[in-house]
Amino acid sequence: MSGVLNAVFRPLFVGVVVVQGIHVFEHIVQLVQVFVLGIPDDKALGLLGYVFQFQGTEEWLHLVFNLTYLTALLLLVRPLRGVTPDLVPRWAYAAFMFGVALEGWHNVEHAVIISNVLRNGGCPCPGIGDVALGITDTVLHFFYNLVAYSATVPAFIYYITRTRPAARLHVELATR
Repeated sequence: MSGVLNAVFRPLFVGVVVVQGIHVFEHIVQLVQVFVLGIPDDKALGLLGYVFQFQGTEEWLHLVFNLTYLTALLLLVRPLRGVTPDLVPRWAYAAFMFGVALEGWHNVEHAVIISNVLRNGGCPCPGIGDVALGITDTVLHFFYNLVAYSATVPAFIYYITRTRPAARLHVELATR
């Protein structure tokens, strides 16, 4: 990977992992609100959901966030493929791609949810999975986010640890 591409790729990858980690934390907060604090599922908005609401729901915030996350993941696919298998093992790249695919499905879910928000002027706004599986969207979307995030982390760890200046020097010396 060229120095210019790495100068863009590395901060983007770091930003994606950090911001999505915060998003997963938001979903943990929602679970605590529901299962520990007894807040009704439709009123458990995490932290940011109480600040950023439209039509009485945090679903617009989730839609924008998840579209942005998916776009960022898609921007990472090609450069990450370019460093596989030299820096990132094939299995880690495959896991990353699974995370991208799951996030794509997650966005389909959010499109269905938003269509229900528009139709109902707010919630109730069921998606596909919560209705099909008989679980709440709070639980389902926690798992969507956790699994999609967890699938991207191994590739991130390999890339970051193997592109540190000391790691590059070690690899160069080992190949001589």
